[in-house]
Amino acid sequence: MIIREHYLEKIRPFLGKPVVKAITGMRRVGKSVFVRQIMELLSTEGVAPDAIVYVDMESLEYDFIRDYRALNDHVIARSAHVSGKIHVLIDEVQDISEWERAVASWSGQPDRYDVTITGSNSTLFSGELASKLTGRYVEIVLYPLSLREFRDFYPEVSTPEQLFQLYLRYGGMPGLRILDTLSDDTALLFLNGIHDSIVLKDIVRRQNIRNAALLDAICNFAYDNIANPLTASRISAYLKSQQLKTNVQSVINYLRALEDAQLFSKVPRYDIKGKKYLEINNKFYASDVGLRHARVGFRAGDIAQLIENLVYTELCRRHDRVCSGEIDRYEVDFVAIKSSEPHYYQVTTAMDDPVTRARETRSLLAIPDNYPKTVISLAPVYGDRVQGIEVVSLLDFLLNPAVDQESDRY
Repeated sequence: MIIREHYLEKIRPFLGKPVVKAITGMRRVGKSVFVRQIMELLSTEGVAPDAIVYVDMESLEYDFIRDYRALNDHVIARSAHVSGKIHVLIDEVQDISEWERAVASWSGQPDRYDVTITGSNSTLFSGELASKLTGRYVEIVLYPLSLREFRDFYPEVSTPEQLFQLYLRYGGMPGLRILDTLSDDTALLFLNGIHDSIVLKDIVRRQNIRNAALLDAICNFAYDNIANPLTASRISAYLKSQQLKTNVQSVINYLRALEDAQLFSKVPRYDIKGKKYLEINNKFYASDVGLRHARVGFRAGDIAQLIENLVYTELCRRHDRVCSGEIDRYEVDFVAIKSSEPHYYQVTTAMDDPVTRARETRSLLAIPDNYPKTVISLAPVYGDRVQGIEVVSLLDFLLNPAVDQESDRY
């Protein structure tokens, strides 16, 4: 079992503290394994086994837990003979009716309960629970494997370039490791099964979707258009041209369902000079490029969009917020915010000619502040700066976070 140290370091300061720890991420991204790693960490820090109550809602062992009452009764029964603090960990908590009531009750007893939950929908902490727990929860988003983690999963791959090619094609779903070899015949079939499970369990059933064919068409269209501005009206017009009956509101609802299941992220646009978010031309990125390829295939002609997608997800791992930017009608691929400070990024396939360099740097040069600015290039980079702008190769950026951090010092 590969330890996901990046996330353990994020959650470690909050273990045993009076805040609910919410681990979110799409289904099959590794939340259950991560919870077991948290339990092992608690054990190494001296927490007795009887003081840990674990509920896995994907196991038939806990099939009797249907609502918050049964959940609360189970936790009380399991811990009645234990004095002191009880560490409660509930996996896939959204499968329990009104689970929020039990969590809110436990969070009100911080001397007795330390609570960690996982969920597969992005709106886990929306609505009533969020208001009840204001200031008393932290959310940690678990993403598919980074390229660094992928390297740990596949130490037999001999070169970084070969590793990247596998990662670009098959993505970072941890379950791929059970396969003897990664190939289109095995990996894409496996990933298609994961995709179908997410769509069925977290969208069709949970959202009561009636038109699965329409959902599938919208999903595939979004996959085909990752990293491009996407509107519901554009999708609706395309579907109508394909003789699929729909309307803009239905498209909006289905896109929201795909986001909620965390198959996609909608990225807002930010007016850098005006310092405000724009309400149009949001982009969508796939949570995992391997899942995308299981649905619409891998196409070499999509390489620019694919590397932009990889950079977006990596920035989400490293930063607090990520949006796309705009200044003087020029596009900035990403504005990544950490500790309230921005870092601006452009992503390109190469920086090997003057026209490309001018195109990729003009928007960054137009930004009237001194925060870090970086161009990430798929092609190898020879020389590290252009007019004060850091230039790094995509492989270095993905494998070595220090490369990115170094540019923050300028």
